[in-house]
Amino acid sequence: MSDALEQASLIMVPSGYENGTLGSLKPLDGTGDFTFTRGSDISATRVNEQGYIEKGYENLLLQSNSFDTTWQQSGTTRTSGQTGYYGTNDAWLLNKNLSQAFLFQGVTFSGVQTISIYAKAGSLNWVLVGSSIYGGYFDLFNGVEGSSIGNAISTKITPVGDGWYRCEVSGIHNITTSFRVYPADGDLDTSGTSGSIYIQDAMLNQGLVAYPYVETTTAPVAGGILEDMPRLDYSGSCPALLLELQRTNLIRHSEYFLGENNWFGGLGLTFGYDSSILNPENYYGCTTAIGNHLKRYSVINGVSVGTKLSYSIFAKSNSNANFTFGGIAGEESATFNINAGTLISQGSSVDSYDIVDYSNGWRKYVVNTTFQDAIGNGQVYVNISWNDAIEPAYLYGLQLEQDATYPTSYIPTYGVSQTRLGEGRVNRLSSPITFGAGEDFTLFFDGEFNNPIFSAMIMGGRTTSISYWWIQNYQSGKITSHLGNEMANWTYMNLSINTRYKMLVKRDSNVIKFFLNGVALTTNQSAGVSDPFTFQSLGYGFNDLGSYSFSGKLHQALVFPTALSDDECIALTTIS
Repeated sequence: MSDALEQASLIMVPSGYENGTLGSLKPLDGTGDFTFTRGSDISATRVNEQGYIEKGYENLLLQSNSFDTTWQQSGTTRTSGQTGYYGTNDAWLLNKNLSQAFLFQGVTFSGVQTISIYAKAGSLNWVLVGSSIYGGYFDLFNGVEGSSIGNAISTKITPVGDGWYRCEVSGIHNITTSFRVYPADGDLDTSGTSGSIYIQDAMLNQGLVAYPYVETTTAPVAGGILEDMPRLDYSGSCPALLLELQRTNLIRHSEYFLGENNWFGGLGLTFGYDSSILNPENYYGCTTAIGNHLKRYSVINGVSVGTKLSYSIFAKSNSNANFTFGGIAGEESATFNINAGTLISQGSSVDSYDIVDYSNGWRKYVVNTTFQDAIGNGQVYVNISWNDAIEPAYLYGLQLEQDATYPTSYIPTYGVSQTRLGEGRVNRLSSPITFGAGEDFTLFFDGEFNNPIFSAMIMGGRTTSISYWWIQNYQSGKITSHLGNEMANWTYMNLSINTRYKMLVKRDSNVIKFFLNGVALTTNQSAGVSDPFTFQSLGYGFNDLGSYSFSGKLHQALVFPTALSDDECIALTTIS
């Protein structure tokens, strides 16, 4: 095996990456790296190395640590050059000269959001952090939370060393808000006319937690999963490149259910929020449900009978009560025991279900249904039923995808529905690999499909339908593979979605051989593969327009400028 890999011209094993680039292990000079494009906002997520869901996020403030620029003051003065929480000299002394004085920055933004800032006691021991309609008081001497005000959802104070704390408060706001910092005299007290605190590194991000701080100047700056960052997903034991089609989460508040005013029915079910529970991101906070009835969530209008819908949610509980989830009609829902992670029953219109283990004791429950319009108004509802009035069910990441027979990765929402654009293309190599007339080569694909209807992985050229190796699943349980447009298709029966397969095609003196999972499947003499054969792209499409899309995971891609021996091909494609 090692001898075979030494012969490879290209070894792409998902490992090194940055925004817009997926690195290859070989060649070493970077000419084997692929450009990568998603081209959407930061709505994509992945499972990271620790097994937690990782998101993209943005610091929506400007000049986040330059408090004398876009910031305004009301009765305060600011002095730069103070010793900060990392021992640097970029902290600020914030002094107040009037009662209820504060420093602020106006922001046009709506939805669920978290405000955070690093602060340290000066001559005053308290700070009030918040917006124009919510906030939280923090004791900077003892490092404890004080009172919350307005419609604050949660508050948190975290020590970072040398008397510094990160103070954060989450809330929900409509359209216009402002980030405000008040030097405070005590809990619920900003009446004094003098005194100071130290501040550093302010941040405003979507969601219910303060994400790792990112510095801004004249524009918001993103962190985490960026717009064009390849998603190396660790759902399995090793990372795989996650490539998915465009999907929309129609749910408007996927994590804070209380933010949605369209829940109705189910008088026996009460939603809450618990900031002491570690969620699948490994941050604290999730929705709770206690009661004995269902909730109905109006999602979209004008849905036709027969529309495919995929519902998914993360849930956990110590209770053995029934948890019913899916569409509003009983035939469109499934009932689970979320303590045991087992199915109890499913309705007649449930096409399939799934239960997937995640970190921190969470499981993802999936219900794929065919819409029946039981109420007769062409409107989709979400059914959440929990039959325990004492022990809560913990819920996170509610998602509904329309025209979908299977779920995709989690798309977070904070007040409006959100679309993650498709990323089926790992675009072009900076230097194509070309095989001349009659030259031997070997191509290897290690991956899995997650779309049971149609998905195609294209390995090869960008400008011709001849210079490619095309692997596609066009029906459930069937995968075809062909090389060039004159090659006959081979149909491999009974292959499953979300299952890893290793496939290989080689040209050896104009004899084409295919291998699948350690087995030689087909030999084709003098196959019609046009010369030269140019390998330049992974993903989808015969050209830059991309006629087909791949949805699944890519574990490894290899290109060899030679025909490997049959024994080497069998060894390379064997699933260990």
